[in-house]
Amino acid sequence: MPISTSWRRTGLVAAAAFAVATAGVMAASPSVAATPATAALTGSLPTWATAKAAVGAVPSSTTVSVDVYLSSRDPQGLAAYATEVSDPASPEYHEYLTPAQQNARFGPTAAQQSAVRGWLASAGLKVTATTEQYVSATGSTAAIHAAFGTSLRNYSVAGHTYYAPQTTATVPAALASAVLGVNGLNDAPDLAKPTSQASQPAITRGAAKTDAEAGAKPGGGPYIGPTPCSTYYGQSGPNTDLPKAYGGYETDPVCGYLPNQLRDAYQVDKSGLTGKGVTVAVVDAYASPTIATDAATFDSDNGLAPFGTGKSGTLTQITDPSQWNSQDECGDWTPEESIDVEEVHTMAPGANVLYYGANSCFDQDFIAAEAAIVDSHLATIVSNSWDEDLFDTNGNESAANIDAFTQVFEQGATEGIGFYFSSGDCSTEDPAIVADGLNCDPTSSEPQVGFPSSDPWVTAVGGTAIAIGKHNNYEFETSMGDSEAVTTDGTTWSPALPGTFIFGSGGGTSNYFTQPSYQKGVVPNSLADTLLTGGHAAQPMREVPDVSMEGDLIASTMVGFTQELPDGSTGFAEAGYGGTSVAAPLFAGVQADAQQGQGGWSIGFANPEIYQRYSTLGTKAFHVVTDHPGGATEALSYDLGPSSTGEEGLLFTLGSDYTLHSNGGYSDATGVGSPSIGYLASFYK
Repeated sequence: MPISTSWRRTGLVAAAAFAVATAGVMAASPSVAATPATAALTGSLPTWATAKAAVGAVPSSTTVSVDVYLSSRDPQGLAAYATEVSDPASPEYHEYLTPAQQNARFGPTAAQQSAVRGWLASAGLKVTATTEQYVSATGSTAAIHAAFGTSLRNYSVAGHTYYAPQTTATVPAALASAVLGVNGLNDAPDLAKPTSQASQPAITRGAAKTDAEAGAKPGGGPYIGPTPCSTYYGQSGPNTDLPKAYGGYETDPVCGYLPNQLRDAYQVDKSGLTGKGVTVAVVDAYASPTIATDAATFDSDNGLAPFGTGKSGTLTQITDPSQWNSQDECGDWTPEESIDVEEVHTMAPGANVLYYGANSCFDQDFIAAEAAIVDSHLATIVSNSWDEDLFDTNGNESAANIDAFTQVFEQGATEGIGFYFSSGDCSTEDPAIVADGLNCDPTSSEPQVGFPSSDPWVTAVGGTAIAIGKHNNYEFETSMGDSEAVTTDGTTWSPALPGTFIFGSGGGTSNYFTQPSYQKGVVPNSLADTLLTGGHAAQPMREVPDVSMEGDLIASTMVGFTQELPDGSTGFAEAGYGGTSVAAPLFAGVQADAQQGQGGWSIGFANPEIYQRYSTLGTKAFHVVTDHPGGATEALSYDLGPSSTGEEGLLFTLGSDYTLHSNGGYSDATGVGSPSIGYLASFYK
């Protein structure tokens, strides 16, 4: 059900109020052990926690950990001020607060924090941490029952067993306005996934040529990926042994665009900006033990000054391996850190990059990481290359987590911190395409946009496929939607062109968040009023993405890190990668350049001025991105070689997303388009 993006609980709670409320009940019935009045925690009972699905009580010996998210002392004021400092038309535009000022004005009061700690401790829970955003506690199921007024039970859900409250959880009524929500009352996965994919599995999957060979890439350095491949768009080929498509023979996929190609094509070098003096934070799960040497090797191989040398910025890492958890569920995030760090450095070699590794890919750890950056003002630009579904067969995202993320983003906006999220790699996450999509979530329960990218307080970065020419020149961009067709006889493509969708930028209409003011008059009503489920929205809704940059899987970007090599050994190698995981840090780097251009003054929450620049400057600031650039359909092919039935090969049609389309102007595939030299020039002071 849609909610207003400005809605928050209001009111103040003090420890004294809690004590008075409790004492009043006790005095009314001196001979009876009275229970203080309680308030329901809306959304704490998952929809799957039904009597029919129940499979028994949670053992009393089970230890449960919870995060009680604290509401702002002035939720409406927080949202209002975050709006004012981000609005170019406001007299308070860019009048940012320090973390101390933000906390004193909008953070929970000391009395609120003390009251929440006291309530949890009185129930038998051990308080383990207190921050501006949350109070963490741990204890037995009996203590959980005492605190939240409900027992925990096990439920059978989609072949798994998860625990959850038996009834809607409650909190003392006197604390209701202090508690934004609670995470941890159920253990269904609320994990995020990286938004990236190596190009090699896409280009050789299901065909004879499945093993990559490690060779030298153009410019030097070991390379893992398909060969032959194009060092620039259209360089290698055409593949005349394969059938024609769209009126001609197609050329090979791109090996992986190098930093100098991307910088030249987007004219970042021409701007003279490097992001000097700006700090960009990158948030992923865990951390790579070899990131420093990997980044140095990648930079040296590709003509960039390594971190900490010459005019280059620094690379620092904040992570605590002793607190890491859930690695089996979350998987390997090493490539993700390498992508994000290297792409920020590509676009902003003079910026300082701070990597902040969350302790897992679960919401509570990501919220903690984002909050830590805000509380200590560690950066002004925060790049995030991960997303998750709001609607999931394992259980929908809780309102508590959504509200906690949103509140952190609002707090960041008041301090001049902007959050950038990749929009996803599976179009609209429609369950109908999960079997084909390379980076789709099999637990998506309906067509939807990702989260947190759809939150109105973040900048959602979508993906494009850029064509970079022989002289590093910008030729065109099309939407990041790749469809695949196959030939096994060298004469026909199957299925019918463009083929089967395999990969694409996330986007579309949110069915949760209403339309923010900065999208009014820019996003077509035909998009904002139509839900991805096919229904008509009662009011205009949030549209994703906001902006876009290179991230295609077939016209890919080169990334280098220590990994398993084809011979089974471990070592540094480079490979082509695609995904909005590439696009988000690229745009974060552009924003660092822009911030330098305006004298180092923080851009903050960028969406209002992105849409303002789009409305006033149009194509002077943003490239026009269409599915059919110049009226043509663009495709790349890969020759797998002869077999007993004929020549085998793959055809990848670009700009052919499953659902999303880019036809010039704002689109649900690429937002307002990709930044041009005019965008950066508009920031010069």
